Amino acid sequence: MFPTLKQFGILTVFMFFVLSTRYLTVSSVLYWLLWVRRPPSWEVRRLHDMNKRKSKMKSEIKWSLFSCLIFALPSAFMIEMINLGYTKVYLNFMDYGLFYLPLSLFIYLILHDTYFYWTHRWLHIPSIYRRFHQVHHESINPTPWTSFSFDPVESMMQAIIIPVMVFIIPIHISMVGLLLTLMTIFGVVNHTGYEVYPYSWIRGFWGKHWITPTHHTIHHHKFNCNYGLYFRFWDKLMNTDIMVKTQINADKRR
Repeated sequence: MFPTLKQFGILTVFMFFVLSTRYLTVSSVLYWLLWVRRPPSWEVRRLHDMNKRKSKMKSEIKWSLFSCLIFALPSAFMIEMINLGYTKVYLNFMDYGLFYLPLSLFIYLILHDTYFYWTHRWLHIPSIYRRFHQVHHESINPTPWTSFSFDPVESMMQAIIIPVMVFIIPIHISMVGLLLTLMTIFGVVNHTGYEVYPYSWIRGFWGKHWITPTHHTIHHHKFNCNYGLYFRFWDKLMNTDIMVKTQINADKRR
């Protein structure tokens, strides 16, 4: 039986609470650690002038909370469809075997990254950019609060992809939860304004293939490169990948 409008509204409010709490918690922790506490040893990891950004934070939080409200709508719909058994989300770990658990997560990350890359490039078409993406790029020097700071149209574009995918590709409910959590964590981390990963990672496999704060901060500065969400695959394939050497002191970080 489909939920009533009242039941769906209650679930939407609950999902807004979950999404906004997760965003505020992750952002608050990283903001306090890196922008308030500001450990002197991490100054070599800083990617831009922090003092010029404080006036933008209230706007970033406002747009991000509005985005959480928009995200809550398809999230509530997805949960109802899962409960009714209309999706490919399963509950028994052994339905597809234990090996499929991480594999399904990787498949979702790859497809989500692909969707994000191409919609992100579309959003950078000048006429589209001015209408639907400029809100996010008001944060030329991003902060931990920037990650969900989207125009409502862009928010809805990013909110629908996972709910669509669960109707097509089998995934365990635990991997759905992990995927949504990783989306928030990596989104906030990549906007911290600090290179948080160890220098050895940046020089190794992780830095060559995964989006890092340095990689994404370049996108906010240059606008016409580094469109990926998780991986650098599409950027490299389409010659939109730019990476510079970080200012981290290698001797101190080894």
